[in-house]
Amino acid sequence: MTTPTPYPAVIIQKPQKTAIPLVVSSPHSGQKYFQDFLQSSRLSLWELQQTEDRFVDQLFECVPVTGGALLSTEFPRIWCDVNRDCRELDSGMFKPPLPPSGLLQTSKVRAGFGVIPRCATQGRPIYTHCLPLDEVQRRLVTSWVPYHEALHNLLREMKDQFGSVILLEAHSMPRLHQAKSCDMVLGDLHGKSCSTALTECVEQYLSGQGYAVRRNVPYAGGYITRHYGRPSDGIHVLQLEICRSRYLNPATLQPSRGFEQVKADMEGLVRELADFVCHSFEAAEVEAAE
Repeated sequence: MTTPTPYPAVIIQKPQKTAIPLVVSSPHSGQKYFQDFLQSSRLSLWELQQTEDRFVDQLFECVPVTGGALLSTEFPRIWCDVNRDCRELDSGMFKPPLPPSGLLQTSKVRAGFGVIPRCATQGRPIYTHCLPLDEVQRRLVTSWVPYHEALHNLLREMKDQFGSVILLEAHSMPRLHQAKSCDMVLGDLHGKSCSTALTECVEQYLSGQGYAVRRNVPYAGGYITRHYGRPSDGIHVLQLEICRSRYLNPATLQPSRGFEQVKADMEGLVRELADFVCHSFEAAEVEAAE
């Protein structure tokens, strides 16, 4: 018997009146864990929490006030990762094994990071045993499906109203151990998921606030960016990775002294995107009139 979902899986925060065609998606910020999941895990709660994009949704609390929409989860990504294709399932995780037909055996699945993850960070196995087959339907139906239905509907509504829409796909990342420091990574699938002007606008703003910014390395964009990004159809998707060390205390997993500054800068980014949309529409209207 499956355990009923005791809390709403998806949180949709919309303004009373949509003023700008902007959706911010924070699919990995959920912090509520099912008790049966914790009992089946060989890892501690603290170890599981390392996989969260903790407090990213709070960094963008201003979005509905500004006139856009904020979409987030209460369930954690380690339980169901909505930034994966629903077919990215590891057959061997379940007993009996899932039939392989129709499944996507991607590099993420092989590494243990499918839509129902087998491993936490650094390849550590989560479970003490194989999962029952009904867990697949339980997690997809209560989490993956409603998240993507909500995201699809928000994008469609705004595109219908404004003609185009921006999806900012917000995540956090660990400190990158490379030669140059990096605070933010912008992923646009190397120019395929949104207009170059949008990526440049965000990069210039963040650099102007003193952040070290990279494009597409090592994060070019996940499933949501690939699936929804169709700039030729007016849907522009840009993934943003924020280094956790800028706003999170790694020992306590609570906001650090830098949290309020990063939050203020993300509010500034939302205002910058609102201006970008306004100017883009004005330019489109002028071009159409000529």
